[in-house]
Amino acid sequence: MRVKTEEKRQAIIDAAFQVFSEVGFERASMSEIAARAGGSKATLYSYYESKEVMFADVMMAAAEEAKVASELLDTALPIRETLMRFGKHYLAATLKPQILAVRRLAHHEGGRSTVGALFYDRGPKPAWQLVTDFLQQAIDGGQLRSCNSAVATAHLRGLYEAELLELCLVGASADTSSRNIAKVIQRAVDVFLAAYGPMDGGDAA
Repeated sequence: MRVKTEEKRQAIIDAAFQVFSEVGFERASMSEIAARAGGSKATLYSYYESKEVMFADVMMAAAEEAKVASELLDTALPIRETLMRFGKHYLAATLKPQILAVRRLAHHEGGRSTVGALFYDRGPKPAWQLVTDFLQQAIDGGQLRSCNSAVATAHLRGLYEAELLELCLVGASADTSSRNIAKVIQRAVDVFLAAYGPMDGGDAA
């Protein structure tokens, strides 16, 4: 009986990511992934019931959104400080080459199969739900004006990504230094709080 190990699962994930990145989801074969992982197709299927589930897990392993959200959203800090801290970490992680490759794959497959949606449901969706919950707490606590917290989350994400993400996705020149990312996030948070800060000018510092 084969014993499942985390080390073997990681080897499969690494091999699958390479194959998916090179040829896309449809053309990727379980045989090629197994060969690169140093095992058999039977071993792959003992870990993953289908190529679709494997793809979603591969994308999740590369993405950090849920981890970032759960670790950096802190209701004890002023809203500006929390949004700055979270935004800088999020954008720096999002602009890593491997994470950009994940986005390209997910977007590419979105129009061809259900795996893009599967990835979204398992990764970005629950992660950004944590942000929505955080913003709702800030609304309830008077740090933000009354609004639809889900819409506010969409606007916040858009502001975080607005200056750099598209450039990086298409391979255009972009300054992704930590210094510039901090400036980008500061501008994003300034705009967000200008729109969603408390109506009475209360503490959003």
